[in-house]
Amino acid sequence: MSTEKFDVLFVRLNGKNYSTWAFQLEIFVKGKELWGHVDGTDPAPNKTTHTEPHAKWEAKDAQVMAWIIGSVDPNIVLNLRPFATAAKMWEYPEKVYSQNNSARRFQLEHEISVYQQESLSISEFYSHFMNLWAEYIGIVVMICQLRDKLQSKQFMRPENETN
Repeated sequence: MSTEKFDVLFVRLNGKNYSTWAFQLEIFVKGKELWGHVDGTDPAPNKTTHTEPHAKWEAKDAQVMAWIIGSVDPNIVLNLRPFATAAKMWEYPEKVYSQNNSARRFQLEHEISVYQQESLSISEFYSHFMNLWAEYIGIVVMICQLRDKLQSKQFMRPENETN
């Protein structure tokens, strides 16, 4: 776990880009082998019986919290202040900024349909358009997977069995 100068997150959560931000931060934290602090699979050791391991865990958790804080806009930082662990801090933006898939899908369809190059260079235009498209495809794929899962569960119901 290093804090070298190239440990930079390029996407800052601004309230409208939750899925892109969460995707980037998840990959970054997994790359540092600290995702367990975010998803709760690496809980804190008991402070009274395991003093040294707890102190090390706390330092790693503080590093993840610093990455989260450093990757959000300043107006969001104060909202994260009440949270004592990286896992709790991670939950807040999801609850507040993650949109219902249908709403985000509609918003993306609209953004894609009205998107224009205007004063952007062709590479900037293409890059931004592909980011919109990738997020849209991600939502569509997820919706299809959920539909398939629901259909298979419905098919497996006892009332659908034949004697």
